[in-house]
Amino acid sequence: MKKKTRYVLYGAMAILLSLAAVLVGCGKKQKVTADSLMEEVIANMEEMKSAHMDLGADITMGIKQSGISMDLEVNVDMGMEVTDDPSAAHIEAVVSMNLMGISMEIESYSVEEDGKQVTYNNVEEEWIRQEQPIEQKSADINAIFAGATSYELQDKMEKVDGREVYVLNGKVDGKYMESVMGEVSDGIGSFSFDWSKMEMDMVVKIDAKTKRPVEAEIDCKDALEELMKGAMGAAGAEDADVSIKEFVMTCTYKSFNDVDEIVVPEKVKAAARTKGSSGENDTLDDFLKNSQPESDLPEASSVPSAEGSAETEAGVPTPNADGTYTLMNFWGSGKSVNISVPSGYEFSIYSDSQYLAFEDTLDREFDYVSVCYMLDDDYTEEEMTEYYMQGAEYYKEDEDYSDLDIQEKKTVQINGRDVSYVKFVYTYNKGSYYTEYNIWTFLPDGQVVQCKVEERSYDGPCDILDDNIVETVMLAVQG
Repeated sequence: MKKKTRYVLYGAMAILLSLAAVLVGCGKKQKVTADSLMEEVIANMEEMKSAHMDLGADITMGIKQSGISMDLEVNVDMGMEVTDDPSAAHIEAVVSMNLMGISMEIESYSVEEDGKQVTYNNVEEEWIRQEQPIEQKSADINAIFAGATSYELQDKMEKVDGREVYVLNGKVDGKYMESVMGEVSDGIGSFSFDWSKMEMDMVVKIDAKTKRPVEAEIDCKDALEELMKGAMGAAGAEDADVSIKEFVMTCTYKSFNDVDEIVVPEKVKAAARTKGSSGENDTLDDFLKNSQPESDLPEASSVPSAEGSAETEAGVPTPNADGTYTLMNFWGSGKSVNISVPSGYEFSIYSDSQYLAFEDTLDREFDYVSVCYMLDDDYTEEEMTEYYMQGAEYYKEDEDYSDLDIQEKKTVQINGRDVSYVKFVYTYNKGSYYTEYNIWTFLPDGQVVQCKVEERSYDGPCDILDDNIVETVMLAVQG
């Protein structure tokens, strides 16, 4: 689950990084009006070829399905440096989510290479390279102001860091938002979205002396909610009620014209692994897939995959002749391992070739267990242990987690292999109860099979799982 969890975060970052481009778009004594002020700002910003800025974002998303409700909260603290020509960006961010207590540091470069837009993303010391054709020039530093349909100048000035600032309320035009966020909607599903009806409220604060932006805030709540509703409908998950309770992005402009050329370090290029080239957003697809009830999924014929099990047209693996499923290496090395269905569980249609999922067959309304396998490499026993125990430290520090029982790593012998696991028991937000087993074993070729087993109860403490689950799920690993 290690890297799959990261990509849940990439799902969140895909939206945030696209919207960051909006905020990147980002003067004779006479009566100042909104129009005259913005004319001066635009004229000044046309001379700005680079900028340093800080970006903060707070998202609260409510999800309700089959009588179960939950809130997903995402917080982003991001530092950015951007240049206009050539179009490039370097980003360092800390992203945290309340779901599973995820918190991680992310670094990203976006540059032009050989006529393509190339992004290098680093999460927990893993660099991933992705490229796509440059269909149009990215929004420049001045574009946010040109993209606004109207401004209203507030009567009172304010002070920001000791500087007097004008305060303008504005709206971002839907057509402009489509040019910036279009790839986000493309990444979360094929559906029709009428951007012409969409406007987003914006507050801009302008330095009274330099006539440059100091701060910009955009309320993205309505736009993201409409996008998610459209995507849910296209995915056939109309019964899932998704509401965006909050999505506010704030950009603080720190300085201008002081960024040197943004160059991706050679060591980053050498370490980066290529992950696809279509520009599709795998994480948001995963989110939608996991929001879709099995009974609503359309039937699809099987088509052969490149290796291993066949897959349906929807990308769901089908069993091999012996009833096992082929789990492919997450990084596309071509290596694989076969996994049989663990005793007492059934295959989940929310699987794909790199992420095999199984569900319990107990049919309890408010208490259920999920089993998820991943195949990874380039890790040692010590690194695996350190990774999971660091996750435990996060649980201890976050006040949303209580009644913690963090157990030390144990190692047992199963089918002649050393199998290690750590067990966490906790309560989340005082009403959701969890028992979590993180299990791993190394194959003879050095690959590591990771298995996350999680019991979630909304009706009192968990009472299904115990240490016997380790043997149950590891006996299913063939080879």
